[in-house]
Amino acid sequence: MFKTDTFKKLANILPCINKLYRFILCDLTEAFDFASMTDFLVKNENILISLNYGVLLSDAYKEIIEKFIAKIIETPPKRIPYIDFPGFENSFFYDDYRKLYEKI
Repeated sequence: MFKTDTFKKLANILPCINKLYRFILCDLTEAFDFASMTDFLVKNENILISLNYGVLLSDAYKEIIEKFIAKIIETPPKRIPYIDFPGFENSFFYDDYRKLYEKI
């Protein structure tokens, strides 16, 4: 699916595409290196990013995502990325995160 450096390369390309409004990745699995893209998600000011996981995730992987979401809630970036995974609605951060995202 994705090599470790794939999103790093995309992070360099995406801001250069002037008319790109939305970037969506669907049916992601744990093979996607979420940690490699967190800097981009925080610094991104123009593109609406949507990351949708289509399979159940391990607790360790969910913890990585939830730590990132906690940072977003604490210090929201200009563009809030849409992140969803099975079971996220049961997360401690779900309601606060959705409120932030819905303000867009």
